[in-house]
Amino acid sequence: MHQKLPKEIDPFRLAQNGLTLEGQLPIAEMVRLSKSLQSDEGWVNVRLGFDVDEVGTPYMRGEFNTSVSVICERCMNSMILEMTVDCLLAMVSSERKVEGLAEQYDPWIIENNDPVLLSAVIEDELILSLPLVPRHTEACLPEEAWSVGDEQVELKDSDKAASPFAVLSALKIKQ
Repeated sequence: MHQKLPKEIDPFRLAQNGLTLEGQLPIAEMVRLSKSLQSDEGWVNVRLGFDVDEVGTPYMRGEFNTSVSVICERCMNSMILEMTVDCLLAMVSSERKVEGLAEQYDPWIIENNDPVLLSAVIEDELILSLPLVPRHTEACLPEEAWSVGDEQVELKDSDKAASPFAVLSALKIKQ
């Protein structure tokens, strides 16, 4: 069952009311995220809690779970990456208010009262959580691929390049 989430939200109003949203979003709707994936199939399980802390800062606590298909950069084969993302975003109306936030929060700058596209916020958090270099946790390459650089090659004296400082040494001797 896929519970529908609203397309657009008013995060400040949701925080003032202390609301929680739960549901699923299709990965196919997240175009920027899909560019980093091998396939845009699947769903993101979403749980969002909005509230205001004791000093009056509105915030959103997000929990996202999904499985995405990416390319392993080691073996260049497809792999499934299980993602669990937790975020705590403080909603601020301008960049100058970011410096006054508690350390536990990441800033979410909302400069106007226009509705916010919910999938864009979730997509941003998922993109930030993608590994820079996705790879299998187990050894995914054959054994011979791991031992290529292990052997030391001994160079003969004739193969060794002359030191670039040999010319300076010769100049010093001439003086």
